[in-house]
Amino acid sequence: MPMNLARDQIIVERRYVAVFSTVSDESLVALAHALPDSLRDPFARAIGLRRGAYDDASTLAASIRNGMIARRSVIDAGVLLSEPCTNYFVDTLGEASDDPSFDDLQSLIPTAIEKFGLDAVRLMAVQYSVALGGFKRLVNEDERFKIPAATTPTTAPSHDKAAQEAKRAARKERRRR
Repeated sequence: MPMNLARDQIIVERRYVAVFSTVSDESLVALAHALPDSLRDPFARAIGLRRGAYDDASTLAASIRNGMIARRSVIDAGVLLSEPCTNYFVDTLGEASDDPSFDDLQSLIPTAIEKFGLDAVRLMAVQYSVALGGFKRLVNEDERFKIPAATTPTTAPSHDKAAQEAKRAARKERRRR
């Protein structure tokens, strides 16, 4: 059954957003610093990092998160940050990398986590979670790779009626001028 590309892209983007929300700042910085030189510039361009951003670890995670939102580049960021891990899987699996089985993936995951970290492997899994059967099963069955549920506010936002009324009055006053 053919998949709708736009629908798949929306699903993948939502999954990346959910996974990135669980990635710590320290892990995000480690993933960015672990990028090979050939991927650092494309990553920086994709999310709009300023020159020298890699040098300031204290602000790098916030810059990455802000850039992903401002540039709507969550998918690009996820793909690039997991690219070294993806290459490892492709190189190791050879021809089986076109559509790896769940067992193929499970056999490589411990080494991949050791080499690249759990978050890199999670981001890679998201990339292929819609299209490839082994990855679909991975995100559905392996607790480490399940897509986190979207967080929703537990309480309704409070509305200060007096403040709202003051804002309305100020707007009306500006319109009269």
